[in-house]
Amino acid sequence: MTDLDTDRTDDVQRCLDALSALGLDARLPLELVQSSYETLRLERFTVTLVHNGRHWDVTRVEPGDTTLCAYGAAVDLGSTTVVMRLMDFTSGSILAEDTVRNGQRAYGDEILSRIFYTKDNPEHRKELQAVTVDTLNTLLDNVCGEAGVDPDQVCTMVIGGNTTMIHFLLGLDTFCIFHTPFRPVITSPGLVSGPALGLHVRGPVYCFPATANYLGGDIISGLLATGLTQREETALFLDIGTNGEMVVGNNTYLIGGAGAAGPALEGGISRSGMRARAGAVDSITIRDGVLTCTTIENEKPKGICGSGIVDLLAQMLLAGWMDRQGTLQPEKSSRIRRFEDQWAIAYADETESATGEALLFTQEDIRQFTETKAAAHTMVAVLLNTAGLTLDDIDRIYLAGAFGRHLDLESAITIGIYPDAPREKFRNVGNSSLDGACDLLCGRVTPEEADRVAKEIYYLEFAMQETFVEEMRAASFYPHTNLEQYPTVAAKMQQP
Repeated sequence: MTDLDTDRTDDVQRCLDALSALGLDARLPLELVQSSYETLRLERFTVTLVHNGRHWDVTRVEPGDTTLCAYGAAVDLGSTTVVMRLMDFTSGSILAEDTVRNGQRAYGDEILSRIFYTKDNPEHRKELQAVTVDTLNTLLDNVCGEAGVDPDQVCTMVIGGNTTMIHFLLGLDTFCIFHTPFRPVITSPGLVSGPALGLHVRGPVYCFPATANYLGGDIISGLLATGLTQREETALFLDIGTNGEMVVGNNTYLIGGAGAAGPALEGGISRSGMRARAGAVDSITIRDGVLTCTTIENEKPKGICGSGIVDLLAQMLLAGWMDRQGTLQPEKSSRIRRFEDQWAIAYADETESATGEALLFTQEDIRQFTETKAAAHTMVAVLLNTAGLTLDDIDRIYLAGAFGRHLDLESAITIGIYPDAPREKFRNVGNSSLDGACDLLCGRVTPEEADRVAKEIYYLEFAMQETFVEEMRAASFYPHTNLEQYPTVAAKMQQP
C-alpha cells in the first residue's frame, strides 16, 4: 500500500499542504478543482501559480512534471499594430515575436472613430472586444507556431496598452475617456481570466495600470523597462506619435502628461502621406540643391511617412527652401511648384514616383505639420516648467515608441520636435511597452511596483496650464521663435 492509499486528506488540501510546506500561501479555485480533480488525485502533478498581491492562486494543474514547459506572452496592444513576444519561463529567453494589424482598424484608423462607434451601444462594444481578442489570439497562434509550442502551455499573458485599448479589450465603455470629466471606468484591472475574455490562454491576463485617461499602461510599462523610477538621475521619457505622452522625474518624484499631437507623424496630413510600409519615403537629403530620398524596401516612391516628412522639413529649412515660418521659397528650387492655389514641394516628380504622378507636400501640409511639432515641443516645455526644471537639469532623455525609433534625431531637433540637448543624453528605447511586459513576465518588475508608479505620477492637464497657448505660438516657428533654445540648429542655419 502507498501513502495515498491510507492518507484520508482530501485532494485539494493535500495540494495546498504541499505548497504550504514550500512557504507558499495558495488558493485553489473551485472551477479549477472541477476541471482537474482527476489530476489532483495523481501521485505526481505540476501546478502553475500566480501571485495576486495577497496570496498565490493556482491557475493550472497538469499531470507529471511539466516544469520545463512553461511559457508566457508579452504584448504591446497598440491602436495601429499589436506586437507579441513568447517567453520561456525556464530560461527567460524570447522564443518568438510577431506583429499584426490591430483588427479594430476596420472600425476606423483613429481611436476617436472607434470610441464613437461603441458609444451607447453595448453590442458594438462587444464587437470591438471580439476583434481585439481575435487579434491577440491570432498573434498567440503565430508565435506558438513559430516556436513549436503548444498554445495550451502558455500559462499567462501580460499586456501594455493605452487606457482606451485596455477598455476595448475588457468590453468597457470608452466614451468616458474622451468626454468630460475624462474619468476612465478602471485604471488598474490587475489580473483577469484569459478564458473569460475569450483568449487562448488558460491562465490569468495582467494589464498594466494607467495613471489617467491619456497616460496609460503602455507608458507605465515603458517607465519600468527603462529603470527611470529606480534611479537618482532626472530623466525625461518621451513617447510622441499621434498622441504625445511624457513623464519627467526619478526615484523620488514623477510628473506626467499627455495630449494630442495629431496624425502628422503617421503621414496622415498629406494626400500623398502614408504609413511606414513598402514604397513610403522614409528619409530625404538635400545636398548642393539636389534632393534625394530613400524608401522602405527600396521600392519606387508611393507616398511619404512620418520620418520622411521630418527629414523633408529639416532639409528644406537648412537649404533655405523653406523659411522659419514654414513658408516655401519657390525661387530656391524648381521642385517647388504651384499646385492648385498654393505652393508645394515635389519630393518625387513624375519620373521618380511609382504612380507616374508627382508626389507633393503642400504649403497646407506644412501648416498642419507645424501644429503637430509645436504641440510636441509645447508639451515638453510645459512639463519641464511645471516641474521647475530646465533642460540642463535633465540627465537622460528616453525616446520611446515607433516614431522615437524611426525618426532621425538630428532632423527632429532641427525642426523643433525634440529639445536641443546634448546628443549623448538621448537614449532610443524602442518598444519600451513590450520590454516592460517582458520584464514583468520574468519577475524583473512586479505588479505592485507598476501600481505604485501609476499612482505616484502627478498628472498634468496640459491645456489647462497658463503658459500653454503662449508656448504653442512660440513653437510654431522652425525650430522655435527663440533660437537661443536651439543653438546647434542656429549654427547649422548660418552655414552656407
